[in-house]
Amino acid sequence: MDKKIFRAPNIQTALAGIKEELGPDAMILSTRKVPKSPKDPYGKTMFEVEAAIPSGGDDKQETPVLQDVESLKSDIAEIKDILSVAGFGSGVQSILCNHFESVGVLASLLRCGVSERLAADLVQKAAADLDENLDKISQMTQLKKKVMGLCLDQFRTKDFFTRRNSSGLPQVAAFVGPTGVGKTTTIAKLAAYLSFTRKMKVGLVSIDNYRIGAFEQLKAYAGIMGLVCVPAFSRQDLACALDRMKSMDLVLIDTAGHSHYDKEKIDEILELIKNDFQISVHLTLSVTSELINMKEAASAFSVFNPDTYVFTKTDETKRCGKILDQVASHDLPVSLVTNGQKVPEDLIIPDRHELLKIILKKEPKGD
Repeated sequence: MDKKIFRAPNIQTALAGIKEELGPDAMILSTRKVPKSPKDPYGKTMFEVEAAIPSGGDDKQETPVLQDVESLKSDIAEIKDILSVAGFGSGVQSILCNHFESVGVLASLLRCGVSERLAADLVQKAAADLDENLDKISQMTQLKKKVMGLCLDQFRTKDFFTRRNSSGLPQVAAFVGPTGVGKTTTIAKLAAYLSFTRKMKVGLVSIDNYRIGAFEQLKAYAGIMGLVCVPAFSRQDLACALDRMKSMDLVLIDTAGHSHYDKEKIDEILELIKNDFQISVHLTLSVTSELINMKEAASAFSVFNPDTYVFTKTDETKRCGKILDQVASHDLPVSLVTNGQKVPEDLIIPDRHELLKIILKKEPKGD
């Protein structure tokens, strides 16, 4: 097997040279970053890629290399990670130059939907504290642990839906958010879980008078579960409904979904459930939305002073990492996550570690 080392200022250029000189059948044997010499202030960091064309002979020296499949897979995976982050901005490129060992972790964060800015910040903080005396594999292990720890530090979780407070009155929780995020289904799942698993008395109220059939949908769920469900389209209606349900442990309120740009409609809901009813508010966002839309929605619904986030439809996207960005920009604890249409199974009241698994296990497989 004829081996050859290709040196270039970046991996893409080295791979192009390999393909041109050795052809598409060339095997990548190893990659490494060559730091610039301290004696040469004008020098640049370079990358070396060792490649070869496998021959058809029985050369015994070739056999160990050909049989080392796992090593080759690792090298190929590393190349794919490098290529996957190659198109990102200066922050990512700076990390690659200074902490090349971080490429796999960085690529994983980016692929699961964490923004370039946050991913670069997390990896940079973790890489700055690495033990330089460790070998490459140990450094990578240490880096992953540090990044996971930093991710956990980004968010809080809270099991908000418990029994009555010390006042003896039921807790009242309203779910607000844009159209189509799944508030009604989420409320049905939560009501079923609290009723059947936690043995709580739960009442349902719908104040959604915009969506056709909204109350009927919630009432149908309530009928199946044997729960009380009433409409309330004015403050007087709501006061009567809450008085009727004062023997409950918890009352869940379904609100109308509106565009986060429709301030008038949002103010209508705010006027209906404002503070003298002592209603906690849970901002419901779908992770299938673009991050910019999630942030804008959170900003628009911040007039409610929400108590927690509820993230829905995690089963419909591979990019749940945007949850990290969302909680970083608007700091609220996460109380619920939904991951499917089944009632009540597809509901999670996560702790921090469960939430991190939801965020990071969604990384798509490489082609």
